[in-house]
Amino acid sequence: MQFSESNISLTSAEISQLWVAYMNDSAAICHLEHELNIVEDGEIKNLLQYALKVSQSHIHAISQIFSNENFPVPHGFKLSEDVDVTAPRLFSDTYYVNMLNQLGKIGLNNYSVSLSVTVREDIYRFFSNCLSESDKIIKGSNDILLSKGLYVRAPYIPKPETYDYVKKQNF
Repeated sequence: MQFSESNISLTSAEISQLWVAYMNDSAAICHLEHELNIVEDGEIKNLLQYALKVSQSHIHAISQIFSNENFPVPHGFKLSEDVDVTAPRLFSDTYYVNMLNQLGKIGLNNYSVSLSVTVREDIYRFFSNCLSESDKIIKGSNDILLSKGLYVRAPYIPKPETYDYVKKQNF
């Protein structure tokens, strides 16, 4: 018997990962729309616009997948219900670029888990693309943070001259 994507149902793992991605992206859209109204730094604004476009494309793709499967599309977060995009600024532009960096890292974690439980080709391609987009958000935010002297690096440690073994259990 020949199988195609059109006659292979979504697994419970694929459904749950798509649902989580939908919820995360709908929440991200709410954040990003508000931040785009108040951000002042042009570089950060460009990256916020890219992240918004990515999240919107994810919502569209997941909605299409669920619709094609006759599966209800999640309600998600809505700008009209959950956000006042005209609310005054609470955070600095530095916060927004750091938030983008964290969103990218969360995306890497979530989408790598999604890939590990996905077998249907179209869903695998979707999550693989999401992983690549998260990488671009991290790289873009790293570059901005580095150029502005704001990137907080992990601590450096002294180079050991040799290796050593634990000789006692009470060290």
